[in-house]
Amino acid sequence: MTTSIPIASEKLKYAALTLLLVFTWSSRLHARPAADPQNGKTVFEKLGCFRCHGSAGEGMSQPSSTGKDSGPPKIAATHLSLQDFVHTVRQPKGQMPPFGPKQVSDAELADVYAFLQSASLQPKIELPASTNLQNGEHLYAAFGCYECHGYQGQGSVQTGGSRLGPPQIPFSGFVSYVRQPAGQMPPYTVKAVSDAQLADIYSFLQSRPQAAPAKSIPL
Repeated sequence: MTTSIPIASEKLKYAALTLLLVFTWSSRLHARPAADPQNGKTVFEKLGCFRCHGSAGEGMSQPSSTGKDSGPPKIAATHLSLQDFVHTVRQPKGQMPPFGPKQVSDAELADVYAFLQSASLQPKIELPASTNLQNGEHLYAAFGCYECHGYQGQGSVQTGGSRLGPPQIPFSGFVSYVRQPAGQMPPYTVKAVSDAQLADIYSFLQSRPQAAPAKSIPL
């Protein structure tokens, strides 16, 4: 009987310690600040995610010759868990560049994740059913886009302007980039050019021929 008392006492201490650890961990989980979708949208745009995935994460998947979808996939609302989403951003597959903790923190990625989960409720910028290709060509020249990107949107090594035609990003991403560009390109606000005008420019660029495959160019 005397030996059973210390053993029982040790079991009680172990049980009490376990409960304390569980309570502490649970408290930390509940104390973690809720993800902020609005900040997630800001981070999404700051990192340039919209350039490939669209302003609302709708992607630009297109059927390829193999019958499989190609292009940046739809990521809103993502079916991945937060943990898998963070892992995919850190170690992506395909052409997507990796984003390390120095570029974007786990907390910021949690905000981006929350934004993508709510993106289906966000208003999407969609290309109108009817656009004016000729007006788009006129506007493209009037706004001086050709000065950097060439008259046919083919891009230029001399100016550093990227190839625009035909666009490789969805219309929403095109609009977002024109509004908040990277590099030396100046931003164009809604007062400078409307979404309807950008739709016409986008349609003009869509009508441009695809670039010739590198292997088809004689050396």
